[in-house]
Amino acid sequence: MINLSRRRMVLGTASLLAAGFGSQLLGSSVFGNQAHAAPPMASAVTMPDNFMQLSRKLTAMEHLEPHLGQALYSWLHHEELDVQLDALVALLDAHSDVIGDPLHQLLAQQPAALGQLYQQLVNGWYLGVVGQPGSQLCIGFENIVSYELVKDSVLPPSYAVGEPNFWIHKPDSEVITRG
Repeated sequence: MINLSRRRMVLGTASLLAAGFGSQLLGSSVFGNQAHAAPPMASAVTMPDNFMQLSRKLTAMEHLEPHLGQALYSWLHHEELDVQLDALVALLDAHSDVIGDPLHQLLAQQPAALGQLYQQLVNGWYLGVVGQPGSQLCIGFENIVSYELVKDSVLPPSYAVGEPNFWIHKPDSEVITRG
């Protein structure tokens, strides 16, 4: 049982009130009224249908995460993007049998912006990362294509396969399969 005298209760309550009042004053005078305001949301850019169609073609996956697609499209969006998307779709349609290194060689013969767009799309979908080295931005993690391809057998690195501290117990001798 806790021995709580009236004096300790009054002093504790007064200390809590003073700390709360002091933090309010400090927050409004030093940091201004905007100190706790949420950052403004970026306006979402409407994603055209051909973006997801092209993405399905590049990833060879029928079902892609729409939120990741919207984030990728919003990050890539600029004046010429829709024209570049149409050009990349036309190029891939015209050379649908070309894959791997020959596709990279074909892209190297195209305008640089087209090759960069291809690389940005692949990086965004497979790695969840956009931008140039040194200024990269993570737009996705557990819903990226590279994890979707192996989700039957491998968990994303942030997911634990057991309860907290499961690794400290010696595993059973039989092999456990996930199914």
